[in-house]
Amino acid sequence: MMARSERSPAISAGISTSLAALILAALLSFALGCSLDYGAVTAAEKIAETIPDTVAIEVTHKVHQDGQLALSFEAGRAETYGALKKMILSDVRFVEYGADSAPATSGEARHVVYHTDTENAEVSGSVRVRSESEKADIATESLSWENKRKMLTALPLAKVVITKDDGSSITGRGFTGDFRTREVSFSGPVEGRYVWTEKEE
Repeated sequence: MMARSERSPAISAGISTSLAALILAALLSFALGCSLDYGAVTAAEKIAETIPDTVAIEVTHKVHQDGQLALSFEAGRAETYGALKKMILSDVRFVEYGADSAPATSGEARHVVYHTDTENAEVSGSVRVRSESEKADIATESLSWENKRKMLTALPLAKVVITKDDGSSITGRGFTGDFRTREVSFSGPVEGRYVWTEKEE
């Protein structure tokens, strides 16, 4: 059955939560440095701001909670910019683990810009996230995370595809994921396919 709608019903919160894990995984241990007086910044200092404070290659970061692996995070390259309050990550991959130590969500993206002062982030380049509990995947080219409002959005014309293992899928533009209401919506054109499976009595 094919269906079109300008607004999707509530989809899986697990998909959005896993993207939050991708963004929060960017919180590697690093110092922001001391505060600086920018009143008399020279041209040389401005150029210096564009040079990373640290560069790490083939980064692996693991988070343990209560003695169990909770999150495994990898990046091909990580650059920190203290003065600009941001971190730039390339070739990012992550796996979030459940209470049973089995993978719960996983994902990847080519590029992540993480803002250390606001905890906002822009994720781009073949963004793909998998939720095992929801048996669903999300794929797009770019997403933005606004931490204060707990909102995940895509550019108005960017295509976002959500697919489930049962064959259901939604493709649309103008994607917004609201963590507070645990819903996703599309402001632009949407089309999809919903597979209904009757439960046996």
